[in-house]
Amino acid sequence: MRKILGTTIASLALAASAIGLSAGSASASTYIPISLTTSHGVGVYSQATGNSAKYDSDLWASHGDSIVAICWVVGQQVGNDGDVWYKTSQVNYGAYGYSDYFNAPYTAWTFAPYVDGAAAFHNGLNRC
Repeated sequence: MRKILGTTIASLALAASAIGLSAGSASASTYIPISLTTSHGVGVYSQATGNSAKYDSDLWASHGDSIVAICWVVGQQVGNDGDVWYKTSQVNYGAYGYSDYFNAPYTAWTFAPYVDGAAAFHNGLNRC
């Protein structure tokens, strides 16, 4: 699928916000666009562990890649970097100009410290 990154991410975030507001109650899910900010390659996994199947090629900040995170969980500990994983609904390959979407029943997971140093986790992304 080919999408224009900025417009797609902004549209998804706005749509998700509108849905959450119309529901009238707090939701455990949010849709937060996150640009990669670390030098690590970021795998896209089927579970919150690096031992699970990988869906796509690694993401890289240097390629302008990004994700859309829904929420976070405690998953596999990776070295001394932590154990926070983002439930991921979309990955965007900036250098190649396309996006992949993960909808129920399929879920994708990315390791938060490698995505953005776990900044979204520390700044209010909801727990799943």
